[in-house]
Amino acid sequence: MNIRDLEYLVSLAEHRHFRRAADACHVSQPTLSGQIRKLEDELGVMLLERTSRKVLFTQAGLLLVDQARTVLREVKVLKEMASQQGEAMSGPLHIGLIPTTAPYLLPQIIPTLHQTFPKLEMYLHEAQTQQLLAQLDSGKLDCAIIALVKESQAFIEVPLFDEPMKLAVYADHPWCDRDRVPMSDL
Repeated sequence: MNIRDLEYLVSLAEHRHFRRAADACHVSQPTLSGQIRKLEDELGVMLLERTSRKVLFTQAGLLLVDQARTVLREVKVLKEMASQQGEAMSGPLHIGLIPTTAPYLLPQIIPTLHQTFPKLEMYLHEAQTQQLLAQLDSGKLDCAIIALVKESQAFIEVPLFDEPMKLAVYADHPWCDRDRVPMSDL
């Protein structure tokens, strides 16, 4: 088993189609199919239920795909650590942002990062929270700036700032004299 085999497996899970997965990995479909079969033989477990129309993962296959994603993320971290030894942060950095924060944060983040890390290549990805978390989980993003996340052991949350929220009402609204409005009143 090698890293490339795990990449093939994860690609197959993402594309659910042998040819599309092979194209994404820049190999032929027979090569990808053969490596998946060799992986099954090596592990002694069936990862896929092969049908003429669909790619269906077995329960063992789904578990292995999750673990393969974790391994590939860690390999990426190791490669980045090795390449950054002795020099400032450089190379690609894929940042995910939710649409509501992007217009406010980008003007502050980008100039600072460019000035601090001139060799850093930033790629910005704007999407909804769940899409960003999926991309983070699959390794397509290095980090994501989002509002709220459910508790997860897969990610580490680093608070960036607290932003007070305000309620705007017309001057003649019954709440205009209040200092606070409980959520239950909304």
